[in-house]
Amino acid sequence: MSCHTFIPTIALIGGIGSGKSAVARTVNSFRPVTVIDADQIGHEVLDFPEVQQKIRAQFGTAVFNEQGKIIRKELARIVFGESKQHQESLKSLEKIVHPEIHRRLEQEIQAARSQGHVDAILIDAAVILEAGWQKLCDHIVFIECPFEQRLQRVTQNRGWSAAELTRRENHQLPLSEKRKLATTVVHNNQDLETAGHQLSRFIDFILQPEKETNN
Repeated sequence: MSCHTFIPTIALIGGIGSGKSAVARTVNSFRPVTVIDADQIGHEVLDFPEVQQKIRAQFGTAVFNEQGKIIRKELARIVFGESKQHQESLKSLEKIVHPEIHRRLEQEIQAARSQGHVDAILIDAAVILEAGWQKLCDHIVFIECPFEQRLQRVTQNRGWSAAELTRRENHQLPLSEKRKLATTVVHNNQDLETAGHQLSRFIDFILQPEKETNN
């Protein structure tokens, strides 16, 4: 049994392609943490029958394939863009999926806390602030990464252009705002090992008072 009873939840935020998931996985490779991937949960809730029903009612059958699965690319085309129509569509989609994601996040945090074998719970959620989910978190860590590096990543991994990256980021809070709301900043501009150790030191720092009171 570890000597600290309270397990802190830490939200990882940053620009698209800043390497939030990779930094979380790196920390997980050398110390016990639970990583909750909200984007993964976001994909999973699109398979929930009640979510699909609402999406069908809102966006029609064009966003479904023959197997009755949601075509995420088609949905993205409708909700990501500059027009008022795009913005309203995104709001409608968020109204449908955000409550479900929030519920799942709560369940996963609860499950990780009840197992109690980890030092921290890392939540990797691109829109945690925009969706108001930061209430689930004790701390917020901003993953700092230069635009060029982020662009290189999303070009390689997602086939995006600079314009697409900018377009998607315009739907999120400005990075300067995100940075201001963070408890601390981790720099992910060298190698993942370095960034992972920075985050790990922050976990040590927040566990410190607990350790002292329990000694």
